[in-house]
Amino acid sequence: MQNNNISGLIIGQNTIYLDKVASTNDYLRELMSNFTPLAEGTAILAEEQFQGKGQRGNVWVSEPGKNLTTSILLKPYFLPIAQQFALSATIAIAVAKWLQCKTEQDVAVKWPNDIYAGNKKIAGILIENKLKGNSIESSIVGIGININQINFDTTTTITSLAVLTGKTNYVIKDLAIELFKSIQQEYNNLFSQSWSQLLAYYNELLFWKGQERPFLVAGEEKQGIIQAVGIDGRLQVLIEDKLQQFEIKEISHLIS
Repeated sequence: MQNNNISGLIIGQNTIYLDKVASTNDYLRELMSNFTPLAEGTAILAEEQFQGKGQRGNVWVSEPGKNLTTSILLKPYFLPIAQQFALSATIAIAVAKWLQCKTEQDVAVKWPNDIYAGNKKIAGILIENKLKGNSIESSIVGIGININQINFDTTTTITSLAVLTGKTNYVIKDLAIELFKSIQQEYNNLFSQSWSQLLAYYNELLFWKGQERPFLVAGEEKQGIIQAVGIDGRLQVLIEDKLQQFEIKEISHLIS
């Protein structure tokens, strides 16, 4: 990696505001298919997203007008394909750092890139990469953060800034500007620092690290202790005195 910031890039400088959209990721992808190239840092910010995507094929459900739902175009050409997880970790760090400034609750990253406040999910990240040769040509970074929503059906494992702070009048557009700045800073760090440095910080934020907890592995419940995430992005878990490494979809946290 190089030792200077990404010249001229300002994330969110070109922000497209939408009242309603199925998925900000899908909308941004459609824009990218047009003949006119989109500038890196272009962001989609939606008032309502009714078919948002989550990790593992899940759907991100968001009450209209209450939450921050955005997708950002990045072009991390400097990352080799083998280090795709570095971008995921970088965005997770940026969102977690921003949330740490908003709440006194402990903020952690649940591998690979869900953000938790205490024992409850407050944000999700979905990154879709387009590869070219040995590098990443472009990335659509989708982020959903629960802000003013206070009702989440019957689930007890989801929270929001409003629930954590008691405030329900956050201005989403103002928060988005702050979030874009946080992502900008961490993206610059990804460009200028070694992946091992960023990974060390990511591991400091790791949810359940060092704690014996239940996981679902190959359809069976197992007790394990998360040790770290490796430089290849795999989760390292100590199960039955044996250190095992997992790809996404090979292991799930069992959160009650």
